[in-house]
Amino acid sequence: MGEKFNWGEHQISPDGNVELAGYNLYRELAEAQSYCTLIAKSHYENFVISNWFTPKEIKQHIENIYAFCRYGDDLGDDAPFPPSQRLQLLEEWQDDLQRAAENNWTGLAKHPIHIAIQHTAKEKNIPVEPFIKLIQAFKMDQTTNRCNDWADLKQYCVHSADPVGHMFLYVYGHDDEEMRGLADNTCTALQLANHWQDISRDLEQDRIYIPLDEMEQFGYTIEMYEQRVVNEQWRKLLSFQVERAQSLFDEGRKLWPQIDPRLAVDLQMFTKGGESILKSIRRQKFDTFKKRPRVSKLSQLQMIFSTWRKWRRAEKKYKRSQQKLT
Repeated sequence: MGEKFNWGEHQISPDGNVELAGYNLYRELAEAQSYCTLIAKSHYENFVISNWFTPKEIKQHIENIYAFCRYGDDLGDDAPFPPSQRLQLLEEWQDDLQRAAENNWTGLAKHPIHIAIQHTAKEKNIPVEPFIKLIQAFKMDQTTNRCNDWADLKQYCVHSADPVGHMFLYVYGHDDEEMRGLADNTCTALQLANHWQDISRDLEQDRIYIPLDEMEQFGYTIEMYEQRVVNEQWRKLLSFQVERAQSLFDEGRKLWPQIDPRLAVDLQMFTKGGESILKSIRRQKFDTFKKRPRVSKLSQLQMIFSTWRKWRRAEKKYKRSQQKLT
């Protein structure tokens, strides 16, 4: 994992006026997109690896989307303000997005990331809704730190994870409701895998994503959770959550034959990465409090090599399909 990106300082005046870090930093598209690339390269390793296998004509769009996601996520998790003021920052972030989206993505945004997103959304025909849903997920984190049941957790994933899959589909030229539904399985599964990987970290922020009714069903209490108790009830509870994520990964595989073969390789890699986290949790016998489950360096290298071979085949398949069209 790379170091956190230095966004600068956000300003909230006594009268409630918000000035987000980065406002009016870059006004030209080329500069704004270079800024997004810098953000992408400075952050999470898994994204950088996946970007090795992204077509050149699409890579910048993916980096623009990544920068948008990362900025909003950091507003919700890391901005040095209490939750009520983080909500103000996120409201302003959404307002600036909607300024960019005005008149079919020709409005005047203040933030360079939104200038870049504006270009991507207009060129790839992406509606504003998936971007707004992501911001709503960041807002949820400020007001809700427990899930009563699976419906609550799934609804959170609908906002925090599934929109990213929709954006990827649009970028690769797929505007199909059935495809979006299949992609939701993979995105939700990835979100769940990350939740179960980061149980200890989330608890430090007083966030518990395991549904409360399922905790009760397995005889595990909030008091046990807060004390990080690992017992038979906990192992059965977390095993249940892990297998739910696995079943969603399995369902998501149905999308692979239907889409651009190059995007299918990306989805395969994301799936393998998520499944590796689940395997690591199983190997630790579901004790994720003491040690954060990780994917070994060897497994990562094997995944990269396997993806590289698949990518070469997918690229050839895509080129053949384009030749048939011409």
